[in-house]
Amino acid sequence: MARSLSYSDAVKLLGGDGRIVTTIDNVLGGALLAATTVSPNFILALFDAKGELARVSGELVKNLRDKVNGLGRFDRTQRLEAAHTIIALTAFFEAVADAGLPDLGLDRSEQLALAAGEAAGSNILKAATRGILHLDVPGVAPHRPYEESIRRLRDYYGGLSGYLADFLPGLALWDSVDETGRVRLIRILSHDVPDRAVRGYEESLRRLAAEFPEVAFWINLTDHQATRNELRSGLAGLERLIADIRTGRVPDERRTALAREYRAELKRSVLRSGDVPDGLRIPSLGEAYIDHRFRVSGLGQTARPDHEGWWGDRPVRVDLYEYLAGHLTSPDAVQRPLLLLGQPGSGKSVLTKILAARLPASDFLVVRVVLREVPADTDVQTQIEHAVRAATGERLTWTDLARSADGALPVVLLDGFDELLQATGVSQSDYLEKLVRFQEREADQGRPVAVLVTSRTAVADRVRVPAEGAVAVRLEPFDGEQVGRWLEVWNDTNAAYFAERGLRPLPPAVAPRELAEQPLLLMMLALYDADGNALQRESGRLDRAELYERLLTRFAEREVAKSGASLDERQQRRAVEEEFLRLSVTAFAMFNRGRQWVTEDELNADLKALLGDDGGTTGTYAPLTSAQTVVGRFFFVHQAQALRGQVRLTTCEFLHATFGEYLIARLTADELARLADDAARGSGRARQATPDDGFLHALLSFAPLTIRRPTVDFLQSMVKPHRDSVSELLLTYFRTALDSRAHDRHTEYAPIRLSVPARHATYAANLVTLLAVAGDPITASALFPAAAFPLKDWHALALLWRSQLTDEAFFSLAETLRLERVWHQNEERDLHVTIGTPVLYSADPAWLSGGPAGFMNFEEIQLETLFTCGVPSATLLHAAEDLGPLVGMFTVLPETGASPSAAHLLTRLLALTASPETPDADLVGCYVDCLKAAAAWKNVSVFRMIFRQLALDAERLPREWLMQVATHFGETVRSDQQLTAYAKRAFTGLGLPLASLADGP
Repeated sequence: MARSLSYSDAVKLLGGDGRIVTTIDNVLGGALLAATTVSPNFILALFDAKGELARVSGELVKNLRDKVNGLGRFDRTQRLEAAHTIIALTAFFEAVADAGLPDLGLDRSEQLALAAGEAAGSNILKAATRGILHLDVPGVAPHRPYEESIRRLRDYYGGLSGYLADFLPGLALWDSVDETGRVRLIRILSHDVPDRAVRGYEESLRRLAAEFPEVAFWINLTDHQATRNELRSGLAGLERLIADIRTGRVPDERRTALAREYRAELKRSVLRSGDVPDGLRIPSLGEAYIDHRFRVSGLGQTARPDHEGWWGDRPVRVDLYEYLAGHLTSPDAVQRPLLLLGQPGSGKSVLTKILAARLPASDFLVVRVVLREVPADTDVQTQIEHAVRAATGERLTWTDLARSADGALPVVLLDGFDELLQATGVSQSDYLEKLVRFQEREADQGRPVAVLVTSRTAVADRVRVPAEGAVAVRLEPFDGEQVGRWLEVWNDTNAAYFAERGLRPLPPAVAPRELAEQPLLLMMLALYDADGNALQRESGRLDRAELYERLLTRFAEREVAKSGASLDERQQRRAVEEEFLRLSVTAFAMFNRGRQWVTEDELNADLKALLGDDGGTTGTYAPLTSAQTVVGRFFFVHQAQALRGQVRLTTCEFLHATFGEYLIARLTADELARLADDAARGSGRARQATPDDGFLHALLSFAPLTIRRPTVDFLQSMVKPHRDSVSELLLTYFRTALDSRAHDRHTEYAPIRLSVPARHATYAANLVTLLAVAGDPITASALFPAAAFPLKDWHALALLWRSQLTDEAFFSLAETLRLERVWHQNEERDLHVTIGTPVLYSADPAWLSGGPAGFMNFEEIQLETLFTCGVPSATLLHAAEDLGPLVGMFTVLPETGASPSAAHLLTRLLALTASPETPDADLVGCYVDCLKAAAAWKNVSVFRMIFRQLALDAERLPREWLMQVATHFGETVRSDQQLTAYAKRAFTGLGLPLASLADGP
């Protein structure tokens, strides 16, 4: 519970001002009813009258069922919460009573001193009284694991015992006990009492939960085995559970009218009839809904519910109806809104319909507010009133409706917060905080209300979480068992339809997992297969791109057929392609804006700029159509709507991101194929000039395709059939990609503001990606045929990308394009660029500089790094700057062909010697490489570093090898005094004439 009761509050809730309260107050020396006055008798009560306190406290929860009979839904919740508080503290009182603590023996003077605040322990006494009587007892909550609740309570008990332990040294008793006795007292209070209290609490809690089902769901300690073994449908379990704890009150006419409307939804089809072939029956909402798996978590200030990783350690749960029952009957429900998250098509809106239909009107006053259908620029209360009128036809104020609840708990379901955000474009970051203030106001007015708000997971980062207490539930994708259950309902519902047409029911194994895991997309697959078992016929024979092509084509054909026009086969194909084109421009409208959605106005502007009479290629593309026509024809395109005044604002997005990614790839591949055909076409004259790439440039100059890796994957299967002609054309476009484009005909297409260099850089990146997609590795020399040093041109292009692309865009490019360093037979260097996982190999200075050995000016390295202000390169420079010229001094090792720098070899040597686990063979090999390179450089400083380390490692190295080194490098050693000193230490004990090593200068 976000806000738990104190002992004092709980006693008043359960006992009022009667005999029990008076008795407890007398036992505590007046400390219960006086929130500010503290009597020393309180500590005496705990130690000397603790048994009486526990007995009287226990009377408070006796006959609890009689105390909650006839109460309204929230009043019942409050009494049960108070009972939980009492049993929690009673367990502590009993633990103190049974702990075997000695009589404190406070004499009269000590009592007077404590009362006057003069004794050393008086402040602790007051703290102890506040801690036990007036601090909140840790509560339980449906979203919190039972083990965590117990841990919190154990810590609380430990704190209370600590108050008492701190009080002991202020008593005469403490002075009369030896050290062993003192240790025993502290141990009893710090360990025995909290542990004993937890055991007592759990025993009482289970009895309370057995009698009151709400408590069982608050503590999340129900036996979920039955739920795990049975897939629930339509939250029917929630209705059955609530029936067991109904207050029995008869709802009034207004509440009945709302409940009647919501209940009717269970019998309605989950899909509008216009999308269904004749004879096929779509299951009703009550039949088709399968209870979701979910994750749940409290939300703190650092919560990131929009991130997949943040949810990773939250377990997947299957007890949805138990959780919802626990939440709606807990004190949490009226203090903070519950945030329900999910992907488009995951069933968030459907869940609110089911919840509104299943909650009994005797206990709940439910108002479902579809945010797309109420004014977006009004407050919550006004939105609720609009929803009530839409559901019942009656104009009611919220306050009148709430007052008429007669003990039923008002529950407001706000469906589509993400639509409010997208459609209005107005910041709603404080939306949850506004809801909290609404709940606080209603509670203050005696009208507590529970609130649930739904949203797409992706926009959860745009909501500011209240200070504490808010909880989020995330709906999980369907697993295989849920898919099977849903298809069982579908197949049973349409058994007659399948039999009449000789069709087979759709088995779960045929449905592609990436689509079947979202309920609405699973419906799409079922509809597709119902047309001649199309999905089953093609299963296993199609790749992903072909499957998406068949799926979307079938739905486009259906939309074309609805127009009623008499079209021949050629006209029908053209009409289908026009549908695809509009959908593809819609996908690019989202992609180029870096979002998963686009507003109606934005889409209209894009359609006009790209497909209007003054844009595109004349005679090739469809004429202008409105955005509403585009997004309203396909149920796999989700529309988010909101009302501002009398104007309906609309945005759209694909129910699954992969639809957009496929459509982006499809239009790109189609445009490339068209351009290649134009380039190759002859009409009794010489081959045409290179076709204008204006449309392609407009599409591909705002965002790299690599940001959506599935798009690149789709392109690989789409482009390869035309790779020869496409590659040649792409190379032509790439070589002018950074040139001025003064004559572009799509200048009105501007989904985002982007600088000219950024657009050039983005288009070049996409052309290189498409060249790599086309098949054979593309080389730097092919990209820059006129360059004397193609790698320098690649480097310049890469720097342009780094400077003009966002971090996300640049790293998506770097993680998608695989670069391989190669040498040609004429010892020319080159790059092979393909699609694949990058290889993070060691840099090769010889390949980078173009020679077998040499030097790079370290000052130039410093200057370039510091001038360009690149953080990664500056970080590496900082690590190597003390090595100075050694960074740029390298040579080729003949045995391996590697060309390491002196800095690389020496740092590797230090790393190997620092680890005692390094195998001797690896260490010797590194020394060999270092000595060979040093000999090639003839650099005394490098030899000094090697031999200094050799002197430290001599005991780890083979004797025979050391003798070889001493013999081979004797002359070098004798040339330098420092080398001679290091060598003497390294070669001691080898039996060599070490005196001869002293002949150095």
